[in-house]
Amino acid sequence: MGILAFVFDWFKRLRSGARKFTLPAREERTARNTETVNLKPFTPEPKEFLGQLAYLQLTQFEILTNELKYSPNTQYKAELSEAATKSFDKYRHISRKLSGLGFDPTDAMDPYVERIETFHARTAGADWFETVIKMYLVAGLLDDFYRRLAVGLDPLLRAEVEKALNDKALDKFAKRVLTESMALDPTLASRLALWGRRLMGDVLLELRAAFDNRKLAGVAKNRKLSPEEEREVNLASYSKVEPLISELIGAHTMRMDALGLTA
Repeated sequence: MGILAFVFDWFKRLRSGARKFTLPAREERTARNTETVNLKPFTPEPKEFLGQLAYLQLTQFEILTNELKYSPNTQYKAELSEAATKSFDKYRHISRKLSGLGFDPTDAMDPYVERIETFHARTAGADWFETVIKMYLVAGLLDDFYRRLAVGLDPLLRAEVEKALNDKALDKFAKRVLTESMALDPTLASRLALWGRRLMGDVLLELRAAFDNRKLAGVAKNRKLSPEEEREVNLASYSKVEPLISELIGAHTMRMDALGLTA
């Protein structure tokens, strides 16, 4: 079974458990983080961690900026520009942390450019509304994930990462404009619900790429593996983070619920 098919089969099994999540009040949502997975041993080194995160934030800014010209009205365009600016602020904050640690930000980001660009190409929306809901769902999940993964960083660096990821400008903008737009066009809701469900599988692939499967499974990097052994390594690594992925799928469900859509 190929890695793509394997991950999607695994994703189907996880969804049934994740559907049990309900939508609590905003101030209660942090309590839902059960911390059932100790991610400290699997947090990448600071350069790798920040390099991936910085490029994700930079590409989010790029996508949002590109969508300005397709905005349905001037008000949405102005508000989207504010959300895009906040995304760039996140990138700038992470980039400065890289520089402060003695790393060149471009050098730190370069190894992840192809992977992240491929992810965004696979999840490109067909129009402005699909792009906005993509960014609402994807940026939210990735921020959640990297906030959790930061647990293995130096406490001061972890606090800086969490501070950078705390801004909710895009989240607030997307929820309001999508709710308004779906109220005016009921057919839009059906289309966005399908698109939102389709996005989750691709986000899981991107989340998995941030981990080292061999490290998760406790296998030496230089050990030569047969295809069957490689599959077993993947199974072992996925099983270790399954509770975390279930939590993130639940968070995805809550974001969809907030729009009145079924995940």
